Amino acid sequence: MADWPVTQRNLARYLFLHPASRELFPDWDRQVRACVVRLRATAGTAPDAPDLTHLVGELLLKSPDFAKLWERYEVTGSKPARKTFHHPQVGTLTLTGQSMMLDGTPGQRLGVYTAEPDTPDHDAMVLLDMAAPKSRGTVDEQPQQSHGRP
Repeated sequence: MADWPVTQRNLARYLFLHPASRELFPDWDRQVRACVVRLRATAGTAPDAPDLTHLVGELLLKSPDFAKLWERYEVTGSKPARKTFHHPQVGTLTLTGQSMMLDGTPGQRLGVYTAEPDTPDHDAMVLLDMAAPKSRGTVDEQPQQSHGRP
């Protein structure tokens, strides 16, 4: 997905259009059903959102799997869900995920995944965190100079 334009990167596109998604998600069938349900729920609250309309239209044209699920008209609210991933470095891990909308970011959702403490899944997440390159920060993260007193 790294070679996709930034504006095109999202979970729905990845699940339905990227062949590697079936390897990453051993429970791919469950993930795509949940994805379509969330998209339909979002479409119910923002039916004229151009990005959403474009995404749904694209997936309807390019993915028969998406089209079949979209025709079911299943809708639910956001609730925690368990998601199983197959990571090439740490193997299979199951996480609990929650997706939420943030004020001031129409059409954007934040997804957070956690592992239960004291489980192999948690240990795998710790290993991934330890292996991740650490950022040196950005200009915006530099300490601000104090104004007034030294």
